[in-house]
Amino acid sequence: MKVYLKFPWKFIDSPYYVNLIKYPPHGVDFYGIPKQKTNVIIVPEIFTIRNVVKKFLRCVLEHIKLPNITFTFSNADLIHCGHCLLLNKKPWVVDAEHYWSFSSSAKISYSETGRTFIEKILKRKYCKKILPWSYAAENTIKAVMKNRHVLNKIEVVYPAVPVPKIRQKKSEPISLLFIGRYFYQKGGLFALETFKRLRQKYDVKCTAISLTIPQHLKLKYEKFVKIYNSVSDRILFHKIYPSSSIFVYPGFSDTFGFSLLEAMSFGNPIITVDAFARKEIVEDGRNGFILQKPKNLNIYDINTQGEKLISAMVKKTALLIENSSLRKKMGREGRRLVEKGKFSLKERNKKLKNIYEEATSF
Repeated sequence: MKVYLKFPWKFIDSPYYVNLIKYPPHGVDFYGIPKQKTNVIIVPEIFTIRNVVKKFLRCVLEHIKLPNITFTFSNADLIHCGHCLLLNKKPWVVDAEHYWSFSSSAKISYSETGRTFIEKILKRKYCKKILPWSYAAENTIKAVMKNRHVLNKIEVVYPAVPVPKIRQKKSEPISLLFIGRYFYQKGGLFALETFKRLRQKYDVKCTAISLTIPQHLKLKYEKFVKIYNSVSDRILFHKIYPSSSIFVYPGFSDTFGFSLLEAMSFGNPIITVDAFARKEIVEDGRNGFILQKPKNLNIYDINTQGEKLISAMVKKTALLIENSSLRKKMGREGRRLVEKGKFSLKERNKKLKNIYEEATSF
């Protein structure tokens, strides 16, 4: 089966699509995206330039108030849309990390014009399925779309990541890891301060990777944390993840959080904060700990509420540092979810294959 991947832009840097292309369902041939376009961006300058371009285009489109409407001349059996809606009179499906992702911004999707266009296109007979990444994403669609024809097309399909072939070998001392491209939005400041306080008490290694970490924070925390703007996939998946022990990731603004799945695949228990679909990924007390985000939290500075969160992060991480059996037990459960559970390639591909076949059968 030939499935054409359609996007409103020419480059792609989400792990969702990278892993979809690299590990397709059996018998499915994805095309439409050159292989060189499927790498996750790791160069800060490129990341910054593309963000500027996206912001400019978003501002232009917000004046028009139209969602990402596209068309293709592909002769594929099926078209899989990401972050866009299709006008073709051919069967197509669309995945969604959130309701707003049908457009370039929430302002468009939630406007009366945007909502009307989105509903009109989604209820067409050629749109066969709407595939939210999570049940939290499904709820955002249901909160806006009330048409029963649209609602009947919704089916949650979780993203998936591969499981490393070589099982992780934990390094000594214990190693703590934070990864987040958008430093403040992913809770980077709180991770660094947590690392600093734990380093002052325990013999642990701490690593943080972020494309957007400010220079003054690098200087402030470099004594306690090994900080990288970016690393190659080879370094990340063959050195850093395999030697990490605990993944500390507040992640305040995620619609999903792929680094959580990646860390789980290497047997890392998770320390995180409740946000959007977080409880679908991390079950508190089983494969990690989920902390509540205090009200009036300032993600750019550590105020009184920030101190409460950092204290909780330090406490839960310290528990895993001191209790190796609990740490390993949680790590095994996280790996199981990626290897054999709801975030496995096998489970995702099974669902997608059935959806694709059903979409092209009538």
